[in-house]
Amino acid sequence: MTDGAGDLERWAADARAREAADARVRERWLRAQAEEESSLAGVLLALAERRDTVVVSTVAGRRHRGVVAGVGVDFAALQAPAGTTTLVALAALGDVRVVGGGRRSGTTTGEGTVELGVRLGEVLAQAAGQRPRISVHAGAASVVGDLRAVGGDVITVRADGDAGAVYVPLASISEISFLASG
Repeated sequence: MTDGAGDLERWAADARAREAADARVRERWLRAQAEEESSLAGVLLALAERRDTVVVSTVAGRRHRGVVAGVGVDFAALQAPAGTTTLVALAALGDVRVVGGGRRSGTTTGEGTVELGVRLGEVLAQAAGQRPRISVHAGAASVVGDLRAVGGDVITVRADGDAGAVYVPLASISEISFLASG
């Protein structure tokens, strides 16, 4: 003869164990699906929202450390601890790493469609009126000076020293850092 109460407890425990296992399977499946649907812009927006410190590497090998301060259609804005803002073209990003491995929140997936409305050229055109000091990198080329103008596909920089005006195609720009005056 079996103890009915003992059988009920055992069946309930088995049911709870099955439910917990099923929940873990569902969670892994949902996480995998979210990672498969992720986008770079979505990941960057999630990192900006979380205010995680990241290190971004460009395909040219340059590295920048800071917090993602904004994301545009074709660029990400990174705020360095010293206050410098660097705009990095998404096409020039080699990788993005969360400092400390992102242990706090796990994997950032950036799932879903991200609709962003501002382009790098538009941001630079707005800034040009203030003539900010910038450092521009376009492949192996670089120039430091004052941003003077932004055209349809080119920026004009009044370079330091005797170089005068330097014209940099927007499409070749991998990153631009806004420098402190002086």
